[in-house]
Amino acid sequence: MMKRLIRRYIREDDAAVAFEAVIITPILAWLFVGSFVFFDAFRTYNTSLKATYAVADVLSRETDWIYGSDIEGLADVFQHITRNVEQSSLRVTQIRRNTSEYRIDWSYATDGTARLFNSNIPAIQSQLPNMVFGERIIVVETFLPYRPAFNVGLRELEFTNFTVTRPRFAGQLQFDDGSDPLYCGSSCNFGDGDEEPDPDTDSGPAGS
Repeated sequence: MMKRLIRRYIREDDAAVAFEAVIITPILAWLFVGSFVFFDAFRTYNTSLKATYAVADVLSRETDWIYGSDIEGLADVFQHITRNVEQSSLRVTQIRRNTSEYRIDWSYATDGTARLFNSNIPAIQSQLPNMVFGERIIVVETFLPYRPAFNVGLRELEFTNFTVTRPRFAGQLQFDDGSDPLYCGSSCNFGDGDEEPDPDTDSGPAGS
């Protein structure tokens, strides 16, 4: 009798579809939300990379002097392209090759990010191209925080892009040191590579 009841229970298939739906619906919902979050993260990173290339391309075409306000404006352009609701930042550095080493001509960073110094060169030298003596390059770095819309196992990230370009129509990119306050906002952070970092004014990512 008991065996017959067990066999009947095993063969019973009433309400099987409803039971399967209860099991599979949460899984499908998680997969849908997870796919959205990971796709959005990839889209944001891809957009930030293209925006970094756009900023670098604009700087490579400059033949006149540029000022802190120009780089601040490019930081706003980067933020607009990426539709960033958090605080992104931009760092531009011109590096030259001396007879035996790399040296920084100048560096400017926005939104509290630390500028680069000559002491940071070893940390990024592997990312720099081979240069002839006397040549100069422009390094453009962007820092974009990303916060997932849903918690599906993807933690908060910061997308960092490092792009190198050369001046196209001039030997170097001339930068005003910002001594004129009209060219420098409250978050101004500029200088050449020979200065020592000031912990009171230099904060944020450096040598990434």
